[in-house]
Amino acid sequence: MAGRKALAITERQFAVLRVLWEHGPLTVRGLMEHLPRGDRQPYTTVLGLLQGMEKADLVEHEKQGLTHNYSAKISQQEATGSLLTDFLARFFQGSAEQLVLGLVDAEKLAPNDLRAIEARIDAAAAGTEPKPPVKRRKKTP
Repeated sequence: MAGRKALAITERQFAVLRVLWEHGPLTVRGLMEHLPRGDRQPYTTVLGLLQGMEKADLVEHEKQGLTHNYSAKISQQEATGSLLTDFLARFFQGSAEQLVLGLVDAEKLAPNDLRAIEARIDAAAAGTEPKPPVKRRKKTP
């Protein structure tokens, strides 16, 4: 989907995409089981959301008998990349550096986070796959 305009994905649409990325193709009822507040959302509401997402080229469906199985049409990497690019352009004049510095200033990045980012950048520059980050348990005071 190269050359696609920036995606405009709502929080509800992103929640649907997350479920589809994690669980694969699902029926409307199957999706409802995994959505936050899924048991309180009417079937027709979720169906309408999926139909709108299909028109926006975010999901697609395959008919199997009387049911439709919906799947994400875009990858998680493509969706987050597009959203982050748009976010950077709108709020940081396209500067990833300003975003990261803002996170550091707001104390939202720990030194371990910065080391993991640096390792990822080094791996990308070298054309290799970075090692998955080591999850450390936070010490409780």
